Amino acid sequence: MDKIIDSLNLMSEEELLDPSISAEKLLNGQRAYYYDLFDPPFYILSRYNDIDKALRDPETFLEGYGNGPNFIKSNGIVSDGDHHTFIRRIVQPNFLMGSIKNLERRLEEITDDLLDDINNKEAWDIHDDLSFPLPVIIICEILGIPTDDIKRFKGWADAAVAQMCSEEPETFQKELDKMDDYFLTLINKKRSMPEDDSLISRIANSKINNEYLSDDEAVRLLAQIFVAGNETTTSLISNLVWRLLSIDNLWNDFVADKIQIDGLISESLRFDPPLLGLFKTTSKDVTYDDVTIPSNTKVMMHYGAANRDSEIFDNPNKFDSIRDGKKVISFSVGIHICLGRELAKLETRVALKALKKRFPNLKLINNGKRVGPFLFWGRSKLPVSHN
Repeated sequence: MDKIIDSLNLMSEEELLDPSISAEKLLNGQRAYYYDLFDPPFYILSRYNDIDKALRDPETFLEGYGNGPNFIKSNGIVSDGDHHTFIRRIVQPNFLMGSIKNLERRLEEITDDLLDDINNKEAWDIHDDLSFPLPVIIICEILGIPTDDIKRFKGWADAAVAQMCSEEPETFQKELDKMDDYFLTLINKKRSMPEDDSLISRIANSKINNEYLSDDEAVRLLAQIFVAGNETTTSLISNLVWRLLSIDNLWNDFVADKIQIDGLISESLRFDPPLLGLFKTTSKDVTYDDVTIPSNTKVMMHYGAANRDSEIFDNPNKFDSIRDGKKVISFSVGIHICLGRELAKLETRVALKALKKRFPNLKLINNGKRVGPFLFWGRSKLPVSHN
């Protein structure tokens, strides 16, 4: 058993291409595993119950030093205590069920427009032509920012997630400074105008103690919503289409209405979480069996492993579309549960229904290409045909 866990290498080609290998190693090892193949080193929690308990203890497992392995003093949604509560209150109305439901018709229109563009193509790409542009367009519309330069937005989102997972985060700063400058210009413009119903207007005009949010915090909050609002949803859609087309008869059963779509979505989130995990920082020493994680230490909550914990899920390495998905932990739990979880599910539901209706003969050309950063799991390319 020690030999198995000692071979853990999250950045190896083998484990990048199949994160379930990492999950199995972690679940066969110590409850708190010290991972020293990254600078700075960190600990990993993998058991479902340990992660669930940690996520519900925000005083011990802090958010404010960033959700990646590097120590980055953060703000906006990625913060703690009363400040986090205040910031979340600013943006939450746009992501409540009622607000999300009102977006369904618009999502259908966007999806139809995107699929119209590839209708006569012999081969196209799920990521490039559907799962990437759909969430970017809708989050831009929610925020109230232009959608006319989607490729530039994609480059910024890629840089943000790459920086989050890199041992050399400064490499990406120049590109991210361009994003910050762009967002700050929009914020200042909104502050000079009467407040409207866009989320960027609400962020720009929100105040603490009668003072606007600082430029830095307003920009960070906007960037966090923008990146989180498209990156993980893109991978959720791509991952699910990939599994539907690569597991025997799954796509045909879906087209024949033999599989319930919400079950597919929750099982995809369990089996292929778009975020394999997020990091917290300990505020005090925490002990798991004979391992003590010191205070002020980064800890990865490995959702990918927790979602395959056999103590919680029967036959966890099987994709089972009728599995009860209530305990899937991919959107986190507790006060930091993902704001956009219902929007992500709705976008995926709309995309899959449109694909089923318009392209019942959809076929996978090959398995495409994995997204780059080790913390994320999805397809940056997924070529298909429908003739």
